[in-house]
Amino acid sequence: MLLPIAFVDVPPQPIAGAGLEIPQGVERSSADRLTILEKELAELRAQLGAERSDRDRREQDLLREISRLDQVGVGSSNSDADAWYRRYTLGGYGEITYVDQAQTGSTLDVERVVLYLGYRLGENIQFHSEIEVEHGLVADEADGEVAVEQAYVDFGFSDRAGFRAGRFLTPLGILNRHHEPTAFHGVLRSDFDTFIIPSTWSADGIGVYGEIVEHVRGEIYIQSSLNGTGFDAIEGIRGGRQEQLAGFDHPALSGRIDWSPDIGQDAALRIGISALGGGIDNGPESADPGLDGDIRVYSVDSQLSLGRFDLKAQYAHVDIDGASEIANNVASRIEGWLVEGAVHILPDSWKEGRLDGSDASVFVRYESIDTQAGVPSGVTADPAGARRIWTFGADYLPTPNLVFKADFQVRDDDGEGLPERFALGLGWAF
Repeated sequence: MLLPIAFVDVPPQPIAGAGLEIPQGVERSSADRLTILEKELAELRAQLGAERSDRDRREQDLLREISRLDQVGVGSSNSDADAWYRRYTLGGYGEITYVDQAQTGSTLDVERVVLYLGYRLGENIQFHSEIEVEHGLVADEADGEVAVEQAYVDFGFSDRAGFRAGRFLTPLGILNRHHEPTAFHGVLRSDFDTFIIPSTWSADGIGVYGEIVEHVRGEIYIQSSLNGTGFDAIEGIRGGRQEQLAGFDHPALSGRIDWSPDIGQDAALRIGISALGGGIDNGPESADPGLDGDIRVYSVDSQLSLGRFDLKAQYAHVDIDGASEIANNVASRIEGWLVEGAVHILPDSWKEGRLDGSDASVFVRYESIDTQAGVPSGVTADPAGARRIWTFGADYLPTPNLVFKADFQVRDDDGEGLPERFALGLGWAF
């Protein structure tokens, strides 16, 4: 059975998303409607394509800007964390001294000013350097000098070990490695740290360093050795340090091991042993001094902090084979030791406000050194080489990087004796 069909005339409605509509009263075939819809679809696709093109272009612009900023040292995650200027480290130290010594008078000296410059070359590569000006004037070697104390690069294998190349400090003793005026008691460096293990003893070479096991660190280097023609009966091996154009014909092997066990809260202990062995026939620019000999240095040192008390001790022994070929009554054996005790006297209740971080201490040090402990056959030992020195002093640090110092020394030797000495000092490190 056929059912009647009713046709309802519905006015045409606008098509969503299009700007066209079929006017009322105008009949359109299915083909016409399809044509209109296809046209509207094409226009919509064109509009979306333009928006996508703008979005892609903006994305590329952002990527290029991120790449540019990253190349100049700004990371995308923290715009200032890796800026180029943060790769630099600036620092330095210096000291001004007043020394009054019987028989020689008094002097006021800009002892040294040292500038440190470091730069992070890569994630695990660091450059370090120190340049020193001594005595505030450089007219000739007698007045003062400008010297490159350190200039080396550290390549970190990991957080615990690395490789070092360049000019660094020989790994012997305490003060030779840590010689900033805020790091030691007394106005001037001790005679032990001047004539037995001379500070600062720079050397050129390569080596490795790092943590051997927990609490134990070590380092070993192949480095430039000493020029034996610079040795002296009273000043020991100090003058043998090579400061420029170091001869490397007879290099040295040096090394150090430090043990720092955990001994509890408010306490610290470190014990170190170090050694060096090398030739003394080294002249600048490979000049041949004409010496046939070797040098061996052995040292042990320790530092203990226990509450307000500090204790330091050092011993060193030097053997020089071929000393008889060197003039100036150079010894075949040199040795010395020192012991030092200090107590921090500033009450904790005073370390507030502007004095937060301040410190004050008094100390006493005894050292015995002999740069004529053993001499070659046929050589008479100089009694002035055997010295005994008592030092009494005090230090005041209003901040950790500034120190005022005063000390008094009672000095003696096996010869005509040494004059007493009074000294004042101002030192800084940053």
